[in-house]
Amino acid sequence: MAIDRPVLHFLYGADLNPERLAACCPGAEVRAVGTLQDYRLAFFGHSDLWDSGEETVVAAAGASVSGVVVALTAREADFLDKVRGVRLNGTGSHFHCPATVTTASGPVDVVLYRLDDGRQPSLPSREYLAYIIDGARHHGLSAASIAALAAIASRPAAFPVPRIAFPAMAEAAGGGCSC
Repeated sequence: MAIDRPVLHFLYGADLNPERLAACCPGAEVRAVGTLQDYRLAFFGHSDLWDSGEETVVAAAGASVSGVVVALTAREADFLDKVRGVRLNGTGSHFHCPATVTTASGPVDVVLYRLDDGRQPSLPSREYLAYIIDGARHHGLSAASIAALAAIASRPAAFPVPRIAFPAMAEAAGGGCSC
């Protein structure tokens, strides 16, 4: 019998929000707060859910992105791929990116999601940015990390957001994750 090894993901941005994480991966085990060096948070395209640009990480020497390392079952990782629009043939909105993040106990090899940033840069809505900041606070990211998020230029959403609650979005993507 094969042992189901956990998949280590580095979550940043909206994936930090406990509502979103619970909807997709209720069994996710947060292993550590981590930092992705030489990247910065950027926003591209448009999310109708949040009337906002969508976050990704882009290379930026000397910058860093804080988040959490989580252990997911293979089933949870597959479901999160589906929710995030990852397709193995490369046609999805997001793709896997192997990376090494720094944690208090040393470097950890992880997978993270990157948005296909061929879209136009765009601002996040204030409401979406607040959702991201709530997740950062929930996981105890540093005051400096939270201040950096709060300093990102944003604009108010043009309509009440989110258009649907994230658990409903996760349900629509495949019936929820009962892992």
